[in-house]
Amino acid sequence: MTEKNILHAAKAVFLRKGLDAATMQDIAAEAGISRTLLHYYYRNKDTLFRAILDGAVAEFVPKVAMLIDLDIPLLEKVELLVDGYLSLLLDDPLLPHFFIIEIERDPRVLVQLFRDRRGEFGEISRLKKQIAKELGISGDADLALAHIFTSLYAMLMFPFLAKPALDEVFFARDPEAFRAFMMERRNYIVPMMRTLLRSMARPPARTKTKTKRAVRRPVSVSKP
Repeated sequence: MTEKNILHAAKAVFLRKGLDAATMQDIAAEAGISRTLLHYYYRNKDTLFRAILDGAVAEFVPKVAMLIDLDIPLLEKVELLVDGYLSLLLDDPLLPHFFIIEIERDPRVLVQLFRDRRGEFGEISRLKKQIAKELGISGDADLALAHIFTSLYAMLMFPFLAKPALDEVFFARDPEAFRAFMMERRNYIVPMMRTLLRSMARPPARTKTKTKRAVRRPVSVSKP
């Protein structure tokens, strides 16, 4: 229980003060333990921050990989991803903040954490093939996947990043209002993703039919 309390306290301190300004003493005070006990679990704040990220990746990457690997149409897969991410983020609303912090520091570290969990993302390769097939894209579907990825994550994660402002402006700091808002938002995200996929779909190539030209036969002129 102590280690769980430390991680929870560290999340609060990192979010409130930023990674650079936070100190191990701040985290110990937030967790209600001595600095000595904190150092018993974690040597410094970098290892603590990495533990938070690693725990988050370990929790959601297998779930996402399982959804991506399902043999179902692309839109159904997107709907399940929306539900899966919403459930995960509502359980841990601070998670997007830590992803953003690490992306700003060094995105390669976050990518490596994913690779450590899932190898070389075999599911992503299969997903690109499915996108190419269902949307009628010839060649590599990297760009299409980038559009789908950024659109989905922006619609899901940005509200969590903006939660303090949303709470202040729209929800009167009601702790349940934001959750209700995000559950309602799910009903808008899925249709928007459906519209995106339809707009990205390529029309089937038309087959050219050869029209037979009338062969003009030389007119025979009979000699008188």
